[in-house]
Amino acid sequence: MNLEHHFASLGEAFSSKTLVQPLLEQRLVEFNQSLASFLSIDIKSTETKRILSGEDTLPLSLSMVYAGHQFGGFSPQLGDGRGVLLGEVRGQDGLLYDLHMKGAGPTPYSRRGDGRAVLRSCIREYLASEAMTALSIPSSRALALYDSREAVYRETPEAGAMLLRVAQGHIRFGHFEYFFYQGKQAQLDQLIDYCLKYYYPECLATESPLESMLIEVVKRTARIMAKWQSVGFQHGVMNTDNFSFTGETIDYGPYGFMEDYEPDWICNHSDHEGRYAFSRQPGVGLWNLNCLMRCFSKHLERDQLVAILQCYEPELQSHYDVLMMGKMGLCSAQDVHVLLPPLLSILASEKMDYTVFFRLLSHLDRSDFSLLLDEVIDRDRLSAWLELYAEARIKNELTWSQVSASMLTVNPKFILRNYLAHDAILAAERGDYLPFRRLLNVLTHPFDEHSESDILAQRAPEWGKSLEVSCSS
Repeated sequence: MNLEHHFASLGEAFSSKTLVQPLLEQRLVEFNQSLASFLSIDIKSTETKRILSGEDTLPLSLSMVYAGHQFGGFSPQLGDGRGVLLGEVRGQDGLLYDLHMKGAGPTPYSRRGDGRAVLRSCIREYLASEAMTALSIPSSRALALYDSREAVYRETPEAGAMLLRVAQGHIRFGHFEYFFYQGKQAQLDQLIDYCLKYYYPECLATESPLESMLIEVVKRTARIMAKWQSVGFQHGVMNTDNFSFTGETIDYGPYGFMEDYEPDWICNHSDHEGRYAFSRQPGVGLWNLNCLMRCFSKHLERDQLVAILQCYEPELQSHYDVLMMGKMGLCSAQDVHVLLPPLLSILASEKMDYTVFFRLLSHLDRSDFSLLLDEVIDRDRLSAWLELYAEARIKNELTWSQVSASMLTVNPKFILRNYLAHDAILAAERGDYLPFRRLLNVLTHPFDEHSESDILAQRAPEWGKSLEVSCSS
């Protein structure tokens, strides 16, 4: 494994030297072989095993410092409170990817915390990050999961664990906020140059590299918001320190995949005011970008920054339109604009499962709507909508069956339902990882039928709908 250390070269203003502290009787219980192959990492190598687990000291491993707006309030100094950046490796595409260990022990930014993670949160992040990747949503990924016999104390004692994750970058909006509000202009310029060199090199050839990079950051953020909304994903803690400068989904805490359609659904039990409710996510994305743009007020004129931000809404809407055209099998954005609002109103009033509905819509017979009508109480309302929908869908140049086949490639049969994660976690805490691996298998191939695993596509039982997820991990 060829480990590089480019972020470490920025200097001590950006991070603190931190070593991974292995857990008591730590075990490697899951390894992502396909991702490892892409990164040319050989887990069979004893040296690699020792490096990845923290048993061998890495002199240049570090924890990052950053700031962030958390639930609207600004925290001037945060940082990797339980994470350690081991370094970077190159993928088969020639790009650099961070190796970042979650739960590695206390760091200078732990704020009196223990720097540990529990098995529960590591399993949830492993499953979610791989599920999101399979849904074509840019995300950090899980490379290795370690459990242990070490107790970690939260509300109750839990099993300690570590998760080795991979992302193109772990630089957050909060990195720029930290140096801007600290008045560290030289370091802010360093960070800008670093991001241009390693994340947005194509912008260096433009007339205004910084402006070009920021436009791309805005567009990537808009696209990821559109993707979240299209699949019913809610992040749960959309603070600026949890927003990736490279446009990836990172920091999986109290996330959720929406089941019964509720536009104002709140997955995070700790979000008492609903700041990050599902319907508010696109607006929060823009709010966070506003916070980011302030950090460049000494580099660009106000009018330039405003123009950059104005790229957000058109990119969000156009990408969402394309995604929903695919989900609905329609050939024009105008048809989506006409048909989607009344459909979402029906789903909300019927408390219809969002994922199940679109999967059934993919299987809909042109001459028989009973497949969907049997799912609702107000059959007349849905029947009227389906008639309009069928008229719009037949405008597609493809046949009805061809459109259905295409829809089945974008409407998943399997999503990470909260109760499924809960069951997998309970089993893993008993030492049984088979439910976790079965669930992981369907989540990494969510559009396939997996008839042997139909039970994992079922709606949540009533007890499963009331499970609470908070920031505690």
